[in-house]
Amino acid sequence: MATFWDRVAGLYDTIELTNGKVYREMCAITRRLVPNGAKVLDCAAGTGELSFAAAVRAESVLCTDISENMLKTAKKKAAARGKDNVSFAERNIFDLQEADETYDIVIAGNVLHLIDNPQNAVRELYRVLKKGGKLLLPTFLTKGNGEMMLKIYAKLGYNASASYSPETYKEMLKSCGVGRLRTKLIDGLIPCCYAVIEKV
Repeated sequence: MATFWDRVAGLYDTIELTNGKVYREMCAITRRLVPNGAKVLDCAAGTGELSFAAAVRAESVLCTDISENMLKTAKKKAAARGKDNVSFAERNIFDLQEADETYDIVIAGNVLHLIDNPQNAVRELYRVLKKGGKLLLPTFLTKGNGEMMLKIYAKLGYNASASYSPETYKEMLKSCGVGRLRTKLIDGLIPCCYAVIEKV
């Protein structure tokens, strides 16, 4: 999968502009949910938009991805925007290097529909979250109108693992057996279900 994401890194922001309304609202919600002075981990961050949204109020953000080219693009954007509280590292969402309960906020945006065994990823993300912290999981709803995005990715050489509706996405998250779940639907060309799991 890393090879695919390395290949599309230069196109990623352009592709996402087609769904700009949803992206702007995702970033706005992320900024609101990150407390002042928080320590944040963003996994599968792509070119870093949610990392930069979190960085507005966070003390520090670790922006991670499995794709070296995605991280290179994110680093260039961080430098251009003066985001000096954002650092970068390669990470596997299924096998994080951090100790238990390290972060106040953990983000994994628009990735759970792209991977096999998303429940295992959610449990690993939850592991490194502090008690009282929040796991932010905005995910495209690719069932219905959102299937267009999957077709674009398929033409570029990648097939997603799942296609969620609001109901099936919530069911998948509940099946993880972690925390207190709430969701908000963001309507748009490709809708998004912004899920928040609080660690209790």
